[in-house]
Amino acid sequence: MIILALGVLITSLLHLVAAFPSLKASLKARTGERAYGPIFGLASLVGVIITIFGWRMSDFVHVYDPPEWGRHANFSLTLVAFICLGIFIFRGVLRQRLRFPLAIGVMFWATGHLLANGDLASIILFGGFLLYAVAHFVIASANGIRPTPEVRKGHDLVSIIIGIALYSVMAQAHGTLIGVPVFQLS
Repeated sequence: MIILALGVLITSLLHLVAAFPSLKASLKARTGERAYGPIFGLASLVGVIITIFGWRMSDFVHVYDPPEWGRHANFSLTLVAFICLGIFIFRGVLRQRLRFPLAIGVMFWATGHLLANGDLASIILFGGFLLYAVAHFVIASANGIRPTPEVRKGHDLVSIIIGIALYSVMAQAHGTLIGVPVFQLS
């Protein structure tokens, strides 16, 4: 579980950089404007891969019994999370209103999964990302971070449709990618 915690920590710290404008600007200056994006993307990918391997290597250690309704709540909260992801990707008015749609989406996703899972690995993974998302939201708000002011017509509807589509794809691929099927048809 140490590898899982390390992956969550790396991924969280990398993504918290955006909440600190002076730190982000300093890193961009050191790496160069063009190199920053690819370096950040590669480092994030490494963090995600470590997290996935850590998750798959973790033993099941029961900590609490999730509520009966937790699994159903997770479906709804994760759908909202994917819609927030769509809003983050596209530049509509909703992105401006939410300010931090990705952090909000992570909060919904993590909360849903904590309601559906009661093992130690889930607490490390989803609890860790929930802490990251709350920290990002609070710190970025305090630092006055705003999305780029560019708003594109029609992006709100597209963002919601894409969010739902991504949710549908993930629901189908969850068993293959994560090792835990969302639906078990008999």
